[in-house]
Amino acid sequence: MAVHWEPQRPARWAEAAMRLGRPVQLVTWTASTVALGAVWAPRVLPGWPLALAAVLVGGALLQGYVTHGLNDLYDWNSGTDRLNVGNYLGGSQALRLGLITVNELVRLVVIAGGLGLGLLIWLASWRGAVLGGMGLVALASAVLYSLPPARLCYRPLAGEWLGIFPPMVLGVLAAGWAMGERWSPALVAVALIQGVICNASVMQHHVVDIDADWRATPQKRTSPAAWQRLYGRKGAEVPTVYAALAAVMAAGAALALSPRFWWSCLVAVLSGLVASGTRVDDPRDRNARDWWLKGLAVVHALGYGLMFWWGLG
Repeated sequence: MAVHWEPQRPARWAEAAMRLGRPVQLVTWTASTVALGAVWAPRVLPGWPLALAAVLVGGALLQGYVTHGLNDLYDWNSGTDRLNVGNYLGGSQALRLGLITVNELVRLVVIAGGLGLGLLIWLASWRGAVLGGMGLVALASAVLYSLPPARLCYRPLAGEWLGIFPPMVLGVLAAGWAMGERWSPALVAVALIQGVICNASVMQHHVVDIDADWRATPQKRTSPAAWQRLYGRKGAEVPTVYAALAAVMAAGAALALSPRFWWSCLVAVLSGLVASGTRVDDPRDRNARDWWLKGLAVVHALGYGLMFWWGLG
């Protein structure tokens, strides 16, 4: 039986892979997190470039294809992504555009999870069980973020504090450990601050989706959606409060550990100001402020990279 080559299929899969990976989100939450761990690492051991690259690739697989893949699948099934077509957000839209089928998406998640687990086992055999334990916790958070019955992202507070915060904190710590198999109080502090800044960024990301999330089945009760429904507010108060919390944490770290942490305080304050001004009835404004908070999360890491490069602080 003749095999018919379909030239559009590789191109379709390539576009699906790019959309599912969501490069902007990967830079915002994975690359910046790993970069922070690298620049704050208290020591460097031989082989650090390979170890750090493995953490970065593992994080990209975890966020880009396990977290995003499962989130796309279950948000598509619940209807929130179908209802959110007009916004910049609303998932990767790979399913809606017919770039990938549900079965192909499930296989992609399984393959990415398997590759990530294999990479984790190899890293743990080289850099120690501590790194392996962190990776397993991050993997569990990534899976439970969308997978029923836990479906953390459909529950207020649980989505960010159990599904987002742990992988972000562990991403910084894993990168630091991969560099030199050691932590420091400053590394732990920047990891916790980064986790809260990422919470603020993701919650701003969810402000755009509130209307569609409430019409989903089951309803996707993110913290901004729940806050808006319970208290009649605009929902942007949630990322504003998280940014304020990050600013307080950073100020404490600046006073107790290093003046460099005033940079985190500045970024957090700017993030809070951007979030607090959100006009929820204006889709363009909501999207623009989501972009701003993503950009500030990246600037947070870049600023520290420049400080350490120039020997400031």
